[in-house]
Amino acid sequence: MKRTGIITLSATLLVLLLVAGCKSAAAKTEWGKTYDDVPVPAGWEKYDTPPFKRTDSESGKRIYGRYAYSSGKQTASVDDTAAWFKAELPNQGWDFQTEELDAKAGKMELRFKKKSDILVLRMAPDEKVQSSNAFSVLVVEMNPQYD
Repeated sequence: MKRTGIITLSATLLVLLLVAGCKSAAAKTEWGKTYDDVPVPAGWEKYDTPPFKRTDSESGKRIYGRYAYSSGKQTASVDDTAAWFKAELPNQGWDFQTEELDAKAGKMELRFKKKSDILVLRMAPDEKVQSSNAFSVLVVEMNPQYD
């Protein structure tokens, strides 16, 4: 009887550990509030690499932020994406600063400024995709730390 209780307890503990392990392995990045004045083109989905990070002061000043989007099941056009941001962000008060475009490699970096904030948008193909459709990753970074 004592032996059966120990086996049952051991089996229960094993199941609990497996369930806890599955939950932690499946955990995704917790998304916070994105910047209202940084829209993205239609079709882009929240993506967890790099993980969401945003720090604002108590007064609401933006200190640092970074989050990413995925283009879905195909790579995005560098030229079309850059043109969209250069047309849309000025409507939100952003002034275009610089661009680096490499359509062949599928890479883009755009820089905008608004008052004391610097916005950097980086797009590149996802490098981790293996034997599946490639897609683009768009990283939105506010006030880059090493700029």
